[in-house]
Amino acid sequence: MHALSDLESNAAAGTAFSRAEADRIVACSDLVSVGGLGAMARKAKHGARVTYGRVALVQNGVVPTERGECGEVRLTGTPDSPETAIAWTRAAAAFAGGIELTGFSLADLVTLAGSDHLVLAELAKALSASGLKGVADVPVDQLGDDPAEVIRAVLHGGLAARRVTVTHASFAARLDLIERVVAMQHELNGVLRAFAPLPRVDPTDAPSTGYDDVKTIVAARLMAASIPHIQVDWQIYGPKLAQVAIEYGADDIDAVSAVDVEQMGVRRSPQQDIERQIRSAFAEPAERNGRYELSA
Repeated sequence: MHALSDLESNAAAGTAFSRAEADRIVACSDLVSVGGLGAMARKAKHGARVTYGRVALVQNGVVPTERGECGEVRLTGTPDSPETAIAWTRAAAAFAGGIELTGFSLADLVTLAGSDHLVLAELAKALSASGLKGVADVPVDQLGDDPAEVIRAVLHGGLAARRVTVTHASFAARLDLIERVVAMQHELNGVLRAFAPLPRVDPTDAPSTGYDDVKTIVAARLMAASIPHIQVDWQIYGPKLAQVAIEYGADDIDAVSAVDVEQMGVRRSPQQDIERQIRSAFAEPAERNGRYELSA
């Protein structure tokens, strides 16, 4: 028996946890028990499977020399105008050659649209016509008081919005953001496919600790039961935290490089490395594409 024993049956059943229960988990100093709850919830939803996505990046509209065996092409950067965003999209779409193309932060598109939802829907429509299939990032902390309405605008314009991210957030604010994401998923009738709850930019005045990060993963998995995937970014957080995150409830690793470096040898190729890390966390790797569908 331990301080969180009474929560184990709900975790094993995949039942969504309340904010009060999440507060208990975050306050608990017994990381083994905390991690056990996250692992139970992950296995309840996905069994032993942990997915990963290989992504080819197109930065600021400049296409690389090769895209490798990717399941997603992702356009990054902050365009200075709608025309620039469309031009970047056309170049990236030609490079993608039919592979799922995502791009931009939704917050940046809102800025280009002057925070007008009707203009945003028209911009999304133009980007869709240029080859974009979905926005790459839906930063929940940067979309104002009604993020669901912002997402509806791009959905109306023909773009998918699958992946919710967090740009800046102190540890104290993380449960509030998780609650907001859960509410978004309910309002949007389940369109969100993945949630990456760890901030992409760590506050310099109060950087998070590893304890903070793994507790955030557990809280996201337990509270956001309606979102299929809890995700960690491979390029930002690296193999060590990604592997630990799996043991605490994460079930998807994003942004694995799609290009193998031949001189490193096949054992150290990105695909081999991510699969080895997943197996080391006692899970079974499965590759997926940019639509979060398992690869054939």
